[in-house]
Amino acid sequence: MRAQSSSVGHSSPWATHAGLVVVQIAFAAGAVEGKLALSPALAGGGGVAPLALAMARMAGAAVFFQALTRGTRTLRPVEPVEHARIAGLSVLGVVLNQTLFLVGLRITTAFAAALLGATIPVFTAALAVVFGIERASLRTALGLALAIAGVVWLIGLRSLDVGAIAIAANCLSYSLYIALSKKAVERAGALTLVTWLFTWGAGLFAPFGGPALLRGAATWGARGWVLVAFMVAGPTIVAYLANAWALARSGPTLVSVYIYLQPLFAAVLQWIQLGAVIDPRAIVATAFILAGVGVVATRRAFTPESAAGERPS
Repeated sequence: MRAQSSSVGHSSPWATHAGLVVVQIAFAAGAVEGKLALSPALAGGGGVAPLALAMARMAGAAVFFQALTRGTRTLRPVEPVEHARIAGLSVLGVVLNQTLFLVGLRITTAFAAALLGATIPVFTAALAVVFGIERASLRTALGLALAIAGVVWLIGLRSLDVGAIAIAANCLSYSLYIALSKKAVERAGALTLVTWLFTWGAGLFAPFGGPALLRGAATWGARGWVLVAFMVAGPTIVAYLANAWALARSGPTLVSVYIYLQPLFAAVLQWIQLGAVIDPRAIVATAFILAGVGVVATRRAFTPESAAGERPS
C-alpha cells in the first residue's frame, strides 16, 4: 500500500499542482462570472436572480454527478439513516453555502467574495477544536484571530458591507459542513457523498429556487444562459471534481496553501472583466486573512487519538 501511494505521488507531481491551480481559478472565476451573471442585463450582466442561479447550480451538478456515478457504476448503496445525515449535511454544504454566497456576491465585490473564501480552512480548524476532532493550539487560535480581524476590517465597522456579511456566513456554513462530514465521507466515499449532497440540496431547495429558476429562464438572453452554464460547469462541477482529484494525491495543508492564489486570480479577473480595482481597506484585510490562513495551514494538527500515541492523520 505504501509503495502504491508513493508511485501515485511521484508519477505526476506537476499534474497535482496544476489541478490545484485549476480549482482556485475555477472558484475565482466563479466569483467574477457570478457577479456578471447577477448584474442587471441593462448594465451588461446576465440579469439572473441569486435564487435562480443557486437552483441551476444545484440541479445541474446533481444531474451530472448522478449520471457520472451511475454510468461508471461508482455510486455506492447508502442506508436510509445515512441519507438523513447526508441531507442534513447538504443544507450546510450546498443549500446555505451556495445561496448565501450568491446573495452576498450580488451586493459585494468579486474580490471580497474570493478573499472571504480563504477563511474556510481557518474556520474549519476552529470548529474541529470545538467538536473535539483536534486539540486546541496556540497556532490555531492565532490564525483564527488574524482571519477574524481581516473579516471584520473587510466588512466594516461603521458602514457595514451586507454582502460581505452574507459571504462570511456562507464560509462559516461550509466550514461547519467540512468539520462534520469526515465520517460521512469515510462511510459513503467522496464521489457518492458529493452526488447525494447535490441531489438532496437540489430537492430541498426546489420549493424556493425552482419557481425563481422557471421565471428567470423565460427571460434570460443569450448572455444570461452562457453565464449560468459557466457557473454550473466551472466553479461547481469542474472545481469539485478537480479538488477531489488533487486532494487524493496531496494533503490538506498543500490544498490550503493554494487558497492564497484565489484572491489574486479574482483581483486580475475582476480588473479585466469588471474594470474594478481593489480598495485600500480590502488590501489591509487581505494581509490579515492570508496571514491567518498561513498560520493555520502550516500547523501540525493534533487529534485526541494522536495525543494517546497514534500518529495524526
